[in-house]
Amino acid sequence: MKDDEAGGGAGRRKRFLFAGGGTGGHIYPALAIARELLARFPGSETLFVGGMRGLESELIPREGFAFRAICVSGFRRRLSLDTLATAARAGWGVAQSLSIVARFRPDAAIGTGGYASGPAMLAASWLGVPVLIHEQNVVPGATNRMLSGRAAIVAISWEESRRYLKRPDSAVLTGNPVRPEVITATREEGLAAFGLDGSRPTVLAFGGSQGSASINRAFIGALPTLVARGNAQFVLATGKDKFSQSVALARDVGVPVAISSDGIARSERGDIIIMPYIYNMPQALACTDLALTRSGAITLAELAVRGVPALLAPHPNVPDNVQEKNARAMERRGAARVIVDRDLEPAALVSAVGSLIADPGALRAMADASRSAGMPDAGGRAADCVERIMRAGGRRRRTCSRMGLLA
Repeated sequence: MKDDEAGGGAGRRKRFLFAGGGTGGHIYPALAIARELLARFPGSETLFVGGMRGLESELIPREGFAFRAICVSGFRRRLSLDTLATAARAGWGVAQSLSIVARFRPDAAIGTGGYASGPAMLAASWLGVPVLIHEQNVVPGATNRMLSGRAAIVAISWEESRRYLKRPDSAVLTGNPVRPEVITATREEGLAAFGLDGSRPTVLAFGGSQGSASINRAFIGALPTLVARGNAQFVLATGKDKFSQSVALARDVGVPVAISSDGIARSERGDIIIMPYIYNMPQALACTDLALTRSGAITLAELAVRGVPALLAPHPNVPDNVQEKNARAMERRGAARVIVDRDLEPAALVSAVGSLIADPGALRAMADASRSAGMPDAGGRAADCVERIMRAGGRRRRTCSRMGLLA
């Protein structure tokens, strides 16, 4: 596409404003879309806006992108003095964002959710910049629900999300962008990285970057019975602060593991691996035949593009119960089975894991359903939407520029 066809005038370098943060689930999709746009528009400029103390303030600069912090914080869902103070900070954040947008003069603004995206996307829409909102979960978060009426396009990751939007007709199904290496990693690379046996199915359990005490406890409790059947191998990422306790629990229930010099606990036969954290998750997923995990949106997107069947244990303490709704959406597609946290016990895992490992046909059917739910081109689809809003929004933006609203 020629530079002037997407709006902004011939020869002018494109500028893209991004906002979103609080958690990696909001940040990583923004990074993926930004990289896709940079590939399409060489020499273009990007600017990320986010909170002063959010994860984005560390992660975005580390990834090599320009970042501007604004004054903003999350709302508690009850009226209090703290809520009023938060509202005041949000107002100041909007004022800061208006200045940033006016000076940067973006061709498009992309918000990926979290309270950090609200002020910047509001400012962009008020100044005539076309806005795209990307939503990762089945149920849109509070910020994205608020902004959905102002966005030219709401990029959704689940068809079920439309009914929660102010303007359902503005939604375009794009999926959740994932890291390219998740798609390109090979099974052979994964087996070699973890020292696993390619002739046996691999069960991977993890609870997100911090781990999950519930998953650790239930999975370790199920291991003696599952290992005794001798037909699978097991990898558990416990979370760094839960590693020592998990190794002690494994030994207590009769799972003999020893911690090696690399800080990872392994059984003598190598069929059990317990580690604090998985840094090479793309390789781990590439050699996984069944996963036990929470149901955050990015985790599910990565499982789907790899075609990994899953037992999903949604985190019980998240706003709007979004993790269970994400998990149920995968379950309806035949890609997963759901075990709610209160039922996450060793006996339940012995039954669920054991029955699937013993039935390769059922496991293959779930893998096919998972792969069908995946959208490996989600980043490209979202970038297509950005190009669409730039073409449609060019006239409005030029009007605001003539009025002096954009510097």
